[in-house]
Amino acid sequence: MNKLKGDPLVGFVIVIFGLAFLFPSIGYGLMSPKGLPGPGAGFFPLITSSFTIFFGLWVMVDALKNGGANYFGDDPEQRSNFKVIFSLIAIFTVFAFIWYFINFYLGIAVLSLAFNYIFGRTWVFNLIFTVIIEALLFGIFEQVLYIQFEM
Repeated sequence: MNKLKGDPLVGFVIVIFGLAFLFPSIGYGLMSPKGLPGPGAGFFPLITSSFTIFFGLWVMVDALKNGGANYFGDDPEQRSNFKVIFSLIAIFTVFAFIWYFINFYLGIAVLSLAFNYIFGRTWVFNLIFTVIIEALLFGIFEQVLYIQFEM
């Protein structure tokens, strides 16, 4: 694939994913029903999908201005990256199953531990990072914003 075509394609896919979550989030409502504290069900998905679209467009524009990366080359490092990508997809799939069938916070712990392991973080860093992420998610979303991650 041409060098120029690599990054714009990735940016386009990112924008499509952002749009796939943006439109449904608007239907959920940005404000909570009268008498309930906190933002509406669509507030957080709208914010995150908007940022996703923005960064996808940024990748596309930057690639068109400066040229993109060659993702489809034949060098050994690029081939080894496919193993990492498929591992990340598998881990995210496991996270989704754990969230759906067991508990969101257990899924996040598995996701965090596995991602940090794949990217070569030490176990000490991995455990501390996971505890901090869990605490932030619980504190901010459940305690401050009253958003629950139950399926």
